[in-house]
Amino acid sequence: MKVEVLYVADCPNRQPTVEIVQEVLREQGLPPAITEIEIPDAAQAAALSFLGSPTVRVDGKDVEPSVNPFPPYGVSCRTYFVDGRFEGTPRREWIRNAVLTAKS
Repeated sequence: MKVEVLYVADCPNRQPTVEIVQEVLREQGLPPAITEIEIPDAAQAAALSFLGSPTVRVDGKDVEPSVNPFPPYGVSCRTYFVDGRFEGTPRREWIRNAVLTAKS
């Protein structure tokens, strides 16, 4: 299983997201191994279909279930619509579901 966190430099939500992902992996009995990928510019953002910082992917798939398949890519922050409000980190449940799907 490949778990990635894509981010821009100085993203305040990067570390909290990494910690959530590592906790979920440990809960599932998996090593908390994550590949962190810094997105330095618009060309890299487009090349990696970067949706904003932080983005979490499990086996190449975004963890957000209702992610827009045709968004604009760029070097930017990302917000997630969680329980009726925007937040800077994805829901733990989304990460867990993506990990469970990849495990099966």
